[in-house]
Amino acid sequence: MRYPFIAIASLLMVTSSLAEDFPWPPKAYSADYELSINGQTVGTAQRSLSQLDSGHWIYQTTAHAGIIAQATESSEFVIQGEQLRPISYHLQRQMLFSQRHTDLDFRWDEKKLVTHTERDAKRSFPLPEASLDKLSLEIQMRHDLQTHAAKLSYALADADGIKRYDYQITAHEQLHTALGDLDTLKIERPNASQNQRQTIFWVAPSLGDLPVQVEQVEHGTVFLLSITAYHTGDTSTGDAQALGKVTPR
Repeated sequence: MRYPFIAIASLLMVTSSLAEDFPWPPKAYSADYELSINGQTVGTAQRSLSQLDSGHWIYQTTAHAGIIAQATESSEFVIQGEQLRPISYHLQRQMLFSQRHTDLDFRWDEKKLVTHTERDAKRSFPLPEASLDKLSLEIQMRHDLQTHAAKLSYALADADGIKRYDYQITAHEQLHTALGDLDTLKIERPNASQNQRQTIFWVAPSLGDLPVQVEQVEHGTVFLLSITAYHTGDTSTGDAQALGKVTPR
């Protein structure tokens, strides 16, 4: 069985005092999550956004499921106007004695995407404008939701090239979370086929459309990330502020 902990490319109302917009350019933050598989808690995950000295942004995720598996994922990108432009993407997974990796190199000057995995040597694909990886897609989607974009449609790069992903807001739901009862928007790909990986996001408008829950169904297995804490500021410098961090119920 595969454990795609961070297949997430991308959360609402704690109290009115916590309501905020997602600024553009964004600000540093981090969020902690509980990871469960088929309803059983197996580990934790963290997602963090920070700005490098170069001015580039990096969005990183980590997931741990005890001794069974762990994964790290990162996307480095720049912001050009209203659009993110990825520079590189890296995914490393380890499950027991098996390791997998995916590297994406966005060569915009050459209009070329170069990929590398443990299965394949370097491969090249045409690189359309506005292409994203699955982490930078989440940040772009948050901005598009805040600016009420007409369509949530993205060119998504992965190890097999570029695919078009269309998302829709399919429901308004209230979730009971470790941060309290949150009003959320449910976002999914309505036209995804049954044999495709199904990913659903619940995002919180009062937290700048931060994902507070992410569900992925693959080969009948349900993976769920549920938020447990949210911090604003850069955690690497000790300048972060926790918002609504509580012990999960």
